[in-house]
Amino acid sequence: MKKWYDLTAVISEKSIVYPGDPAFRCDDVYSLNSGSQFHLCQMHLGNHIGTHIDFPAHVIKDGKTSSDYVIENLIGSGLIVEVPETEKTITKSFIESQLIQPNDFIFFKTSNSKLSTQDNFSDNYVYIELEAAHELISKGVKIVGIDYMSIDRYEDKHLPVHKLLLSNDVLIVEGLELNNIPPGRYEIYIMPLNVHGMDGLPARVVAHG
Repeated sequence: MKKWYDLTAVISEKSIVYPGDPAFRCDDVYSLNSGSQFHLCQMHLGNHIGTHIDFPAHVIKDGKTSSDYVIENLIGSGLIVEVPETEKTITKSFIESQLIQPNDFIFFKTSNSKLSTQDNFSDNYVYIELEAAHELISKGVKIVGIDYMSIDRYEDKHLPVHKLLLSNDVLIVEGLELNNIPPGRYEIYIMPLNVHGMDGLPARVVAHG
């Protein structure tokens, strides 16, 4: 029997953020406890918090934004690929060994999934090597995702993997919660907030299969 999996990290004041990004905060505007007839709050958050999608404008001047994609672009067939815990990077040879089809969404389940999404940021995470990104492009993938806050090595401040993928119109999903999903092929649904002209947005990501 097919099953639904929610691949979305919870957003709260404890959510990790990439160093320098704004943390989540929620302030009451109206409160039932203060005598108001309803509750309303103002949320403060960065647009790359938690599970989120990167559009080309994130690293490319005048690149495509959220407004250039329809929801059908963000629904498709894809693979949850489990990377052995012994691997500290995702390499070209690893990509070559996978049964990737053109237009696939590829989500990498790595040892990053053991790093709590509600804990302190770690700069020692599994990332995608640049040659591996070239191989993903050659295989014709549409979207690449990983289970931590960046696909680039922490020390690579110029974000070469981001720039390579996004300049080839391969979108990126980061901050995935993949602990509870087995590797395999699924239908994947990426549903970002419908905000005009954004370089990235928090998204609800689910898989069915």
